[in-house]
Amino acid sequence: MDLVLIGLNHKTASVEVREKLYYTLDEVEKVLPEIVQLFLKEGVLLSTCNRTELYGVFRDESVKCEDVINFLISGKRAEDIVKHSHFYIMRSYDAVRHLLEVASGIDSMLIGDVQILGQVKDAYEVAVKCGVVGTLLHEVFHTAFRTGKRAKTETAISEGAVSVSYAAVELAEKIFADISKKKGLLIGAGETAELTAKHLVSRGINELYIANRTIERAEKLAKEFNGKVVKLDEIQDKLGEVDIVISSVAVNDYILNFSQVKSAMAKRGNKPILIIDIGVPRNVDPKVREIENVFLEDIDSLEAIAKANYERRLNEIPKVQKIIDEELKNLIKWYDAHQVAPTIKLLRERFEKIRQAEIEKYRNKFSPEDFQKVDALTRSLVNKLLHTPTVSIRESSNGKPDSERIKFIQFVRELFGLEQK
Repeated sequence: MDLVLIGLNHKTASVEVREKLYYTLDEVEKVLPEIVQLFLKEGVLLSTCNRTELYGVFRDESVKCEDVINFLISGKRAEDIVKHSHFYIMRSYDAVRHLLEVASGIDSMLIGDVQILGQVKDAYEVAVKCGVVGTLLHEVFHTAFRTGKRAKTETAISEGAVSVSYAAVELAEKIFADISKKKGLLIGAGETAELTAKHLVSRGINELYIANRTIERAEKLAKEFNGKVVKLDEIQDKLGEVDIVISSVAVNDYILNFSQVKSAMAKRGNKPILIIDIGVPRNVDPKVREIENVFLEDIDSLEAIAKANYERRLNEIPKVQKIIDEELKNLIKWYDAHQVAPTIKLLRERFEKIRQAEIEKYRNKFSPEDFQKVDALTRSLVNKLLHTPTVSIRESSNGKPDSERIKFIQFVRELFGLEQK
């Protein structure tokens, strides 16, 4: 298989390097046709925050991987930071296996990443839009789509929260079942709060309040996630109406103490409230656990949940690899058959041409009815005679390196005097 993969990812390059070589989908749409015109017969460029990978078939033997790498680097004017040593090069079925591992989420920084399959599909669709996808990449990428879908549905590789922010939201869903009818309060507006807000909104939280020392930051987050800003001194009042509180600020003293929560529970008629403290140092007085219907979880318990889920995902990798093996085996069968199909077609066409020429000589010696019988008889005879050679050609070609397969196909064509098309 002539497939070549040239790329870098989180295993070979730092985030500073990866961000320099990151292409948006709009940028891919502009640069990919140029890459194909210069170097490839067909190609797909996959670029995410954790990887930039070019899958393609070289135009001819004069194309060098180094030239392609130079083009990718210079196109982003990243010569100062991106080096050839950051790249890996894979060929043939090694490149295919890598793509299947990417699509199934086991090559991600976060094992079981649920976003990567969609990103692979987006990259493929852009390439199709550019008109630079041929038969090989069409089949390879659809194998990747099928592999990613099977990994998600047939294994638990993507199940369970593996980040603290996601674990917090998952915990809220376990306690309240349907959070679309609940109100949430985020105390803090940093990176963790932003990720938590993203997960809460994606799960359909009914209303979201955001409190932070810096009002501007809270307003920015509220605008992004359609939330409402609350001042820090208004937290006490909001405790009486919200159901989920997630606090993640750096403080030297508790933001929520025992008396505050006790008072809030009286105002809310003792309805259950979930308080998740993911701040370091802790933001909430641990004694609030003693209050009836107050559920308090801290960062240690969330990290334990995330760690246990991550270990479960790691245990699913062998199951995913088995799916990859199955899909790769099917692709190899397709490729082997695809390579010899034109030769088999030529062989059958040649024998059919000879058959028709020979029986045509005797058309006038038979009645129309008898001639139809002769036609059917000779067609059946030719099909039977060609069955064994056809099967042998397919089987003899299976599993051979491309160089040996080319020689074998050439031998068959010369043996039967087939046209070179």
